Amino acid sequence: MVRRSEDYEPMLILSDAVEMDVTPIPRSAFVRTEDLMDDITYESDDSATISAGDDSHNRAILDFERNFSSDDYMADEDFDDYVTALSLSSIPVQREEASPAAAKQRSIILKYHANGKCYKKGKSVELYDGTFLKIQQVLLLQGDGGRDEIFLQGWHFQRNEDMESLAPQRLNELCLIVDLPVDEAPQNTNPMTNIIPLYEVRLQDVKGFRIIRLTNCNYANMNVHTQRGVTSEDELRREGLLFCRMKYIRVLEQGQGRRTRVVEEAILSLTAAEADAGFSVDANTLRLRWRGGTTPGGSYRGYQAGRAGVVDLEQSRQQYTFGDGFCGAGGVSRGALQAGLRVSWGYDKCAKAMQTYRLNFDTAVGETCEVAHFLTNNPQDIRVDIMHASPPCQTFSPAKTVACAADDDNEACIFSVLQLVLAVRPRVVTMEETAGLPERHKEFLWATVHTFIEHGYSVRWKVLNCKDYGVPQTRKRLVMIASGPGESLPPFPKPSHGPPESGLLPYRTIHDAISSIPPDTPDHDLNRASRSFIPKSPLDPHSFAKTITCNGGEYNYHPSGLRSYTHREFACMQTFPLEHRFCGVGVVKQIGNAVPPMLAKAVFREIVKDLQRTDGFRGGRSG
Repeated sequence: MVRRSEDYEPMLILSDAVEMDVTPIPRSAFVRTEDLMDDITYESDDSATISAGDDSHNRAILDFERNFSSDDYMADEDFDDYVTALSLSSIPVQREEASPAAAKQRSIILKYHANGKCYKKGKSVELYDGTFLKIQQVLLLQGDGGRDEIFLQGWHFQRNEDMESLAPQRLNELCLIVDLPVDEAPQNTNPMTNIIPLYEVRLQDVKGFRIIRLTNCNYANMNVHTQRGVTSEDELRREGLLFCRMKYIRVLEQGQGRRTRVVEEAILSLTAAEADAGFSVDANTLRLRWRGGTTPGGSYRGYQAGRAGVVDLEQSRQQYTFGDGFCGAGGVSRGALQAGLRVSWGYDKCAKAMQTYRLNFDTAVGETCEVAHFLTNNPQDIRVDIMHASPPCQTFSPAKTVACAADDDNEACIFSVLQLVLAVRPRVVTMEETAGLPERHKEFLWATVHTFIEHGYSVRWKVLNCKDYGVPQTRKRLVMIASGPGESLPPFPKPSHGPPESGLLPYRTIHDAISSIPPDTPDHDLNRASRSFIPKSPLDPHSFAKTITCNGGEYNYHPSGLRSYTHREFACMQTFPLEHRFCGVGVVKQIGNAVPPMLAKAVFREIVKDLQRTDGFRGGRSG
């Protein structure tokens, strides 16, 4: 029997399956979105608040703030150890502690009636902590002495306004909160988008029924402020329709003890398939509204020459086009080229770096200019499928400890990315910044994410270790991938290199990078590297180099200890190919400022494959 009280007049309706076979329900039950969408019955529940009886529930408001000291400056080599040691207890993971009796027998029931209210799959409730739940399962726990309990499992939502500055704060807009253990995050074409873990609460946690509509429509088209019978904004908050247009996903990794850290984050727009009936817009319409006509398979179509040098007009080669903002000497463009993209343009204010850029990319227009000047171009002339922007990152580096006059300009460059996006309207945008940005300057990272979201982009971000992608350095970089309206969000590439037991290619070392450079290779002046060099202790050539910086980096000298590295050796350890030439002065600075091409290549290969799948090219071809 279920306990009766003045607050509850319960009625249990058991499903036939449960009556026949009562089995424990695993706490980590996962459901696939596509399996649920067809089964949910959405009803127009009234919003009247019901009494929950027991007022001893936990009303703690979710807090996304992570407290880190602003004085915790460190080198990239120490960053991983630092992050691993952090306790992210303030992050609201799916509550394992929600039910102390989880190990007892629990059974799914079809619905539960209490005090004139019916709890069942598809209904939505507001919780006393200010968050919301769309019910997917109702569970009965048969307790001792007839003291049974009811639990609700479902999708967990939070108001955007309670997510600090990460998402636009709009009236009655919610975000679906999804936490996934790293070993349970799906590894398919589009990770983290089709599996939603169930969040569990007791019936006593429920404040009242609400109506939540899942949609991928533009917020401005939803008439949130003009709902029938609702006269004030306060009443809208208490009684009005709630909308969810996106989900916030965190991939969590269990560290030592009970410590947990976030290893990847993403905010994705809901798809048309995930939206409620009558509240969806198809992907092609969203894309068309944002950027106009789009050529499936890539905007560039060229023609290939035969063996005799004759151009065959019947054999065309289609490629996705690429533009590189703040391009420097071309590390990202080199990786994009290697991934099969057509490099269309690049710009940077450094004249020396742009000399190098123009020397290496003959298909690209290279402009020596500030971003404001570049934006004076005709938007149609700079329209590309994929765009990268790596604004100056010294302001946000863990190694930086002293403010300088250029900091404001550097920070303004990050927000100039918005103007680039509005002008170029790319299908996919990538950004790369120092690994110190998420912890020391979270407000700038979140403001960047916020900006993308406000214009309909989905975004994911993660600190990648370059050594996992064939770069012989202990170098970590924050990488962001954003996909425009109507586009799928590409995943990060899986590591290609690892330790011997990983089954991957072996990590590349200093020796692997520099031992086979031909003596007559350009930028490989051994005499210059030996000049004025004070001998130092030898280094292990079969180890990683330290992070290459603008001045080469501390302890970055030839393993013999008898000379410095040549420019070509620095370039090879940054994974520039031998054919990439450098010119002008400040070559080491050009190399140190560059994104390693092998990292860029890995990222863009995944993006190309994802775009090709979206465009109907099964299997993904790489240009």
